[in-house]
Amino acid sequence: MRLRPLQTIDNAFAVHGQPDAVRLHLGPYDATLVRHPDLVRRILVDNVANYSKQTRGYLKAKIVLGEGLVTSEGELWTRQRRIAAPAFHRQRIAALAGTITAGARAYRPSEQTDVFADMMRVTLSVALSTLFGSKSDDRPGEIEQVSRAVTVCLERTNDLITNLLAPPLWVPLPSYIRFKKALAILDGFCFRMVEQKRDRPGDDLLSMLLAARDEVTGEGMSDRQLRDEAVTILIAGHETTACVLSWAMWLLAKHPHVQERMHQEISLLGDRELAFEDTALLTYTRQVIDETMRLYPPAWMTGRYAVNDDVLGKYKIRKGSFALVSPYSSHRHPGIWDRPTEFDPDRFGPERASTIPKYAYIPFGAGPRFCIGANLATMQSTLMLATIAMKYRFELIAGEPDPVPWAMITLRPRTGIRLSLRSW
Repeated sequence: MRLRPLQTIDNAFAVHGQPDAVRLHLGPYDATLVRHPDLVRRILVDNVANYSKQTRGYLKAKIVLGEGLVTSEGELWTRQRRIAAPAFHRQRIAALAGTITAGARAYRPSEQTDVFADMMRVTLSVALSTLFGSKSDDRPGEIEQVSRAVTVCLERTNDLITNLLAPPLWVPLPSYIRFKKALAILDGFCFRMVEQKRDRPGDDLLSMLLAARDEVTGEGMSDRQLRDEAVTILIAGHETTACVLSWAMWLLAKHPHVQERMHQEISLLGDRELAFEDTALLTYTRQVIDETMRLYPPAWMTGRYAVNDDVLGKYKIRKGSFALVSPYSSHRHPGIWDRPTEFDPDRFGPERASTIPKYAYIPFGAGPRFCIGANLATMQSTLMLATIAMKYRFELIAGEPDPVPWAMITLRPRTGIRLSLRSW
């Protein structure tokens, strides 16, 4: 499970005849992995109070994310969510569209390039602008420094989560020293941004969070809480969007007829900077994004700790055991999806989308912990893909192997995705 999690999960379901759930024995841990919509609903919606986020994975993630919306629970999470919600309202998101499309229009790839590495840089630049109002050319070299720090933090956190024999962080291993330096870079950058925005607020997300007040208590967020939310949003808005865009480009290169149809839709809007209102016109482009997240959901696995006994299908969940929800597996359930491993954006067209069972498609989770930034992420992915695809055609490189999914905290390509990008 540590070295080949996706293959292990696929094999577990295959060996048992493609059931709705499987029981996994992971060393000292007992876990039930579910993928049927009814079981997903039981964990994330109907009996959500019984399933805590205080798992090994989330506890280790707190080293980087702190008590942000992804990792916090209870009254703290409720308060933070209540304060942050206005920053993600439709009109606030719409105001960020220009910054997002400007970042995508600035993309100038070489003819043959690793689009994942490119998208990591582009989405980080966009994330810095939308979250902090900070342009990549404001501080030469800082964007690369922050990008490297994010990658180091994610890779080391992934190892801490999956390696049960990992030494404690106080052991002076070279990898731990690099991790602590990277975390210090992230902390320093975020705290500097908080201080600057207190003096000179703007129309970015951090300024909105700074100005937000709890409607119940009237209190705002502390600097530490702002740091935790900023790091959470930075990583979520940067890493996950880069993954979606990279996988989408590769899938379009693999399916030229889909790419041609999408380009025809985009071409109707003309060669101009796209706006928030254009997302309603980019229906097929949105279907491409949705289908990409079905096959390669960035948040490919989430875990919960059972507070009390429960029953999931034929399995009894004992207090203290784990329940795992895998969007990757749910989105490939052969009992739910027709030709589940094939790329078919028409699944999300008007006629077929209504037949998808609720909680069968969960790239942003479900229930009260549904991702607060889902609308922003979808808008950003759609506008950025359309903006780049307006100018460039994605083509496979002869002899280049297919990218291999790497199930870290996010589902990224293990060695990148090399494509040829040519002007239309």
